Amino acid sequence: MKCIIDTDPGADDVLALIMALNSPDLEILALTTVEGNARLEHTTANALRLLDYMGRTEIPVYSGESTPLEGEFHHAYEVHGDEGLTVRLPDTETKPAQGGAIDFIVDTALAMPGEVTLFALGPLTNVARALMRDERVKDAFERVYVMGGQGDGSGNVTPYAEFNIWDDPYAANVVFGSGTPVTLVGLNITRQTSIARNEEAWLTGDTPGEMLAAQVLESWFELDEAGHRSRFSMHDPVTIMAALRPDLIQTRAATLTVETDGERVGEIAADYESGGSVDVTVGVKSAEALAFMRGLLRG
Repeated sequence: MKCIIDTDPGADDVLALIMALNSPDLEILALTTVEGNARLEHTTANALRLLDYMGRTEIPVYSGESTPLEGEFHHAYEVHGDEGLTVRLPDTETKPAQGGAIDFIVDTALAMPGEVTLFALGPLTNVARALMRDERVKDAFERVYVMGGQGDGSGNVTPYAEFNIWDDPYAANVVFGSGTPVTLVGLNITRQTSIARNEEAWLTGDTPGEMLAAQVLESWFELDEAGHRSRFSMHDPVTIMAALRPDLIQTRAATLTVETDGERVGEIAADYESGGSVDVTVGVKSAEALAFMRGLLRG
């Protein structure tokens, strides 16, 4: 599966990227970075450092958008740590590729119509701008897998909204309304695939991916000195898993709209009666999903 991974690393992004890098079924054409969990300079640096750590510097990193379609990004340093990551990876001499993320996404999708899967693990700004730049892009992706939305449950940044959608709700409306085929992985699913604070099996490892994942998880829990973090939800890893193991999820087709104003900004409303181009995840085989993700982190 040829893919582009649009990302804002991010603790759970890093675990998802390790999985993707270890998967024999994914051919990663590039990482594209977006501001979100951290400022763009940090998300891009984290992506470059991760590829160096994993010995995959042949994969280019294209820097993307630092402002949403409207307003300004909010960050989540208090959740993910200084520079957007609980573990500081070693510095790398690798630099971002020439050209921007939007150009790369558009050019690649149009050059290989129907062949490229796009994973969107952060705010949807880069994806929306690509769709807005050339209307042909909406028909060029094989599918877009989006981590975002509250699903049937509550949000994680407000009572109504999940962070990625809340951070650029206008971009989310562009993507969901474009007609491009989307699978949306929401909090209702990712909260069912979470890791307890004391699950020792996830906090050890021998391979580079396992060891880094264990360090990220352990540091993420330790960052919460008050001890309120009892579980780590595998938000972005589940999104990678959804493409590789669609048999482990259940979906319903829907038309989605996102609230862009007021106290409910970022909340997704789903119309299941008329169907639509977005397949919303409504169920997951949690135990099998966690086992599959653990295996990919091991490599």
